[in-house]
Amino acid sequence: MEHNGRDLARPYVERARAEYPVLVDEESITTELFDFKVVPNGVLVDEDGIVRWTKFGGFSIDNSADVAMVENFLAGAPLDVAAAPGNPYELDMTERELVETHLRYGRLLASLGRKDESVAEWQAALRRDPQNLVIRKQIWAAVYPEKFHPTIDFTWQSVQLAHEREIELASGICGPDGCPIHR
Repeated sequence: MEHNGRDLARPYVERARAEYPVLVDEESITTELFDFKVVPNGVLVDEDGIVRWTKFGGFSIDNSADVAMVENFLAGAPLDVAAAPGNPYELDMTERELVETHLRYGRLLASLGRKDESVAEWQAALRRDPQNLVIRKQIWAAVYPEKFHPTIDFTWQSVQLAHEREIELASGICGPDGCPIHR
């Protein structure tokens, strides 16, 4: 996923030395289809368009098991598919639509160069889906682009997430077991 355009995703694809088609999702379509709340992800789709394997969160070219899975898939070997972990919670249809509407409107505002307004829309989406790291990282990428390009600063993300969770806990948004869903 790269909400700021495929050119910013190119260095990651080149670093992976990908010799297979790579989908760069600029509009969060995959988030809506698969309902994942973390990144990075790996999704292997066969030539008939059937999803054969997914790993939501933690997929990395630096992980030998992930690389082996991709190589086995490309070689036509049967995949050792483990059950993918479920989401920590599910939003009802109305909440999902509200979150998706805030995200789409935010992307539109961003495309018009209205960064502050787009971030405000994404923050509204995050309030409705507070454990969604995809939304949180989209906000961070807009506010702190230097932490994402040319390389992703994962250490900074961990510190930032802990800081934001402290604020959410202090303000009653999140409890010690996580963030409740806004209703």
